[in-house]
Amino acid sequence: MGYQHPREVLKKRWEIIDTVSDSFCSAKWFQTTLYLQTGWNHSCHHPAPHKIPLEEVEANHKALHNTKFKKQQMQMMLDGERPPECDYCWRVEDLGGDNVSDRYYKSSMHWAWDNMPRIIEKKTADINPTYLEISFSNVCNFKCAYCTPDVSSKWLEEIQQHGPYPTSWNTGDLIYLKQTERYPYTNKEHNPYVEAFWKWWPELYSSLNTLRLTGGEPLLSKDVWNILSKIEENPNPNLILAINTNLNVPDNLVEKFIQYVERVAPKLKEIQIYTSCEATGRQAEYIRYGMNYVQWYDNLDTFIQRLPKNAFIGIMTTINVMSLSTFDIFVEDILSFRKKYYNSFTNNNVILSINYLRWPPYLHMCLAPTELKEKTATKIDQLIAKHKDEKKEHFGMLFHDDVDKLSMIANLLRTHTIPESDLQRDRKDFASFITEYDKRKNLNFTQTFPELKSVYEEWKTL
Repeated sequence: MGYQHPREVLKKRWEIIDTVSDSFCSAKWFQTTLYLQTGWNHSCHHPAPHKIPLEEVEANHKALHNTKFKKQQMQMMLDGERPPECDYCWRVEDLGGDNVSDRYYKSSMHWAWDNMPRIIEKKTADINPTYLEISFSNVCNFKCAYCTPDVSSKWLEEIQQHGPYPTSWNTGDLIYLKQTERYPYTNKEHNPYVEAFWKWWPELYSSLNTLRLTGGEPLLSKDVWNILSKIEENPNPNLILAINTNLNVPDNLVEKFIQYVERVAPKLKEIQIYTSCEATGRQAEYIRYGMNYVQWYDNLDTFIQRLPKNAFIGIMTTINVMSLSTFDIFVEDILSFRKKYYNSFTNNNVILSINYLRWPPYLHMCLAPTELKEKTATKIDQLIAKHKDEKKEHFGMLFHDDVDKLSMIANLLRTHTIPESDLQRDRKDFASFITEYDKRKNLNFTQTFPELKSVYEEWKTL
């Protein structure tokens, strides 16, 4: 999850970081996310991904991370120039005062701080990342409402059969994916980016501090099982291994992965397991098409029971307009695990990561009518009041970070306004998307979300 240093420690490191330059960030060198199914990458999650030119990888497999484009950004940082792609941090720093941007936080992380001397030595020469997030394939058994064909094979199959969705964004348009070089290699095709990765792996592995496997659905990827096998054969006591999974794959794969975690965890520094949801029951199943909520919940229960001491479960949310009505119930479901399995507030391996959806805009939570937003915000307030007081209940409570993030969601619901022109467009898009979503999947939105029935009927007329 990333340890956050006390403010005074961060301040001292801030000053050291700026001795390199006042635009320097270690993440550009040591953190990378690879989307091998499309051949895209980025360092840090704030800049947009960029294409890895195939000719660069064919000449040098290390170009999966060390692209010419990225080296240009590195040089700008060394020269004290601000790469435009890092504007997220520049906006924060330009606010002045005590605002701390992520370039300071990331450069102070365990996977970056001790490696800073290597940057001074290497400059913009090829370097191996210490934090790698990697997707080998878009293979997936879900078609989540907010997903895309380059990330989900089920989405790709649907768009191939029915075409894009009738929204302002032409949702799922395969022509656009081809034009922007985002059209994915399938799980069964030869993929030169995956081939380059396996050439790099023997050297790369020894440099890694954190390896995060994502997808698609990683447990359906042959390359993910291959990499897990290689880690088991050659364990690294300094490695943090993280993996995302929807926990709704066949039972034999769930059990296979649980047994893997039990065997390997003692030989690694830490194992982090991430899964995602933000609603309950049939509403969760509608949003994350392909999900069985009871099965997901039961598998999560089983995993938590069998977690080794150096492992934790992180539940990530993508709060959207359709999850508002049952979001508070969902949080209660997660807190029930904390109550069930942990008798100490400090010994708790069930982490709740609270995030709201930003794309596509027609699923944004703040599209909801004022009454529903206020009702949801009030339920969140009540949830916080019920669970944050340590004197009332020492276990099963919300962490301080949970309270901060939940409060942020409630405040956004009450205060965030969408420009009127965008609001009309996005609500119309929502209605068009849902009508087609129901048709293609034989679902019934108004029966599943009766609280949004009148809203949906109104938005269809826009």
